[in-house]
Amino acid sequence: MSTLPSCAAGVPLFQVLPAQALAELAASLRHQRFGRDEVIARHGDPVEHLIVVASGRSRLVHTSASGREQTVRLLEPGDFTGELGLFVPSLQEGDLIALTESTVCLVPRQAVQSLLERHPEVSRRLVQSLVKRLAETEQLLVDISLRDVGSRLAATLWRLGERQVPPEAPAADRPPQPVSVTIPFSWAQLAVRLGTTPESLSRALRTLVRKGLIEHRGSSREVTLLDRERLGEIAQQ
Repeated sequence: MSTLPSCAAGVPLFQVLPAQALAELAASLRHQRFGRDEVIARHGDPVEHLIVVASGRSRLVHTSASGREQTVRLLEPGDFTGELGLFVPSLQEGDLIALTESTVCLVPRQAVQSLLERHPEVSRRLVQSLVKRLAETEQLLVDISLRDVGSRLAATLWRLGERQVPPEAPAADRPPQPVSVTIPFSWAQLAVRLGTTPESLSRALRTLVRKGLIEHRGSSREVTLLDRERLGEIAQQ
């Protein structure tokens, strides 16, 4: 059980399992460590494991024939990929690349399939995860197809800010406090994710600064959101 707390036990998908099932899962998985920018899984490889991020951060990248990259997912501790291979033989949908020094857990497909058969509650959680991911993908498509670069950037910053704000509404006589967020990947990678160029993204960032909606200096990935309400309005334009 020594390896379990760092990996499977931190995945919401597996947290409904009884202790014995968790022990079986711990016995089947193995850990691998990767340095920054190392490839964890390559596009086109057979999917033989559920890949769970135990520590660090990674990104799933699709690359076109012309060499253009698109970051389609960011994976943080507790996130996983490879679930489609649990149902049908599948190939890795893109390159999974470590953004930071990372540790991943590789859970054999057969071990996960056995759990799904014996514990229906895990199957339900897996379906919920897939539905959430589909919704996020649809939102990204809407952002790219219907909104300009400024709106896409505002939406990204607003969503990052919402994750850090307590659900309680602020007092009516007290304006919302500034919130500091960290862009989880480089500005160049964010530009690709938003379907634009670094130059266009930089202009959009300066516009938000000039309007007094955010604070940002130099090439730092730290951004202070000064007016989240207005950012949310721009995100909907």
